Amino acid sequence: MMSPRPPADPRPTHPALRSAVRRGLRGADTAGGADAGTASLGDEDAAEVLARARLDRTTGFLAAALLDGTLDASDHTVDAATNAWRRSLQGVVLVEARAVRIAVALDGAGVRWRLTKGAALAHLDYRDQLAERTFGDLDLMIHPDDWTATLDALGAAGLRRRTPELRAGYDLRFGKGATLVDERGCEVDLHLRFAIGRFGVRSRTTELFERADRIELGGRVIPVLAGPDRLLHACHHLVLGGCSALRVARDVAQLVLVSDVDWQATVATAQRWRVDAVVAAGIVEAWERLGLEIDHPAHRWAMAHTTPRGDARAIRVFARARPFRSQALTAVPVLAWRRIPTYLWTLGPRRVANGSAHRTSPRG
Repeated sequence: MMSPRPPADPRPTHPALRSAVRRGLRGADTAGGADAGTASLGDEDAAEVLARARLDRTTGFLAAALLDGTLDASDHTVDAATNAWRRSLQGVVLVEARAVRIAVALDGAGVRWRLTKGAALAHLDYRDQLAERTFGDLDLMIHPDDWTATLDALGAAGLRRRTPELRAGYDLRFGKGATLVDERGCEVDLHLRFAIGRFGVRSRTTELFERADRIELGGRVIPVLAGPDRLLHACHHLVLGGCSALRVARDVAQLVLVSDVDWQATVATAQRWRVDAVVAAGIVEAWERLGLEIDHPAHRWAMAHTTPRGDARAIRVFARARPFRSQALTAVPVLAWRRIPTYLWTLGPRRVANGSAHRTSPRG
């Protein structure tokens, strides 16, 4: 397999945090791995580990591992982690209440949409660890034909774009989506694609609306991306998202090992879209980040995958956390030649500095 990525993270993950995030993965406790035998968190490392857990929204995994004895630590560390988890759960309640209000607005406008990432994964893929998989914002996939209606409906509900569209029509032609905020500054990320750049413009996201799973929040049925599509999004988030890597690595592993989603259906969709390099890289990276030594056919497929040079170069741009413009420019080699001049003009440095660079939120 041609490696598309440099080393996954220049900051080493503390074994205690990795052990906590691995906890509950089928086979992770018996298959060994990079942190096998690690079961303590000393006071000298506790502050750094807790800060990392807060940043990555893995306080639920850390606190639960401390409370059930998977990890050993001082009472002070246990209390600090538990309090951080409690604050995260308070945020989750607010986000879920906002999801119900947004569902009313979008359903009333006849919009086709799907909940994805944090809230969707927590309720469908972490049933035994629901409270541990916290999240801080909402992520919604929007059918391209309903983009304008969505913005109108949410605008009427009091949400506004954080930054303007780069130019008229950019979102639908090339963009990832938009971040909206309410009067409190709380975020809702609207997605037209899973990524910007090379892999975003190749996607055919209208396919995602041919199927759905569902959850219920506040007595209201919420449409959610189907399992294989949740895995597809998680791989994009891990490989191209640039943040929250340890938690998202767990999401990828959770979908494959615990939810048992049809990963072959994920691969089939990815191959139609020509983004299978992202899925392969996502599965390999999840195993590496979590120190897993679990034999699984999805991992064997990913390890054997041959990544085209152009795809590998594009993935490295994202892995190195290059600026928005550099990431967006990875699309140029795969665009129709008629579109390239307008695309390059839109991505001029001054326009990008003043316009919308839909970021990947670490909260989902």
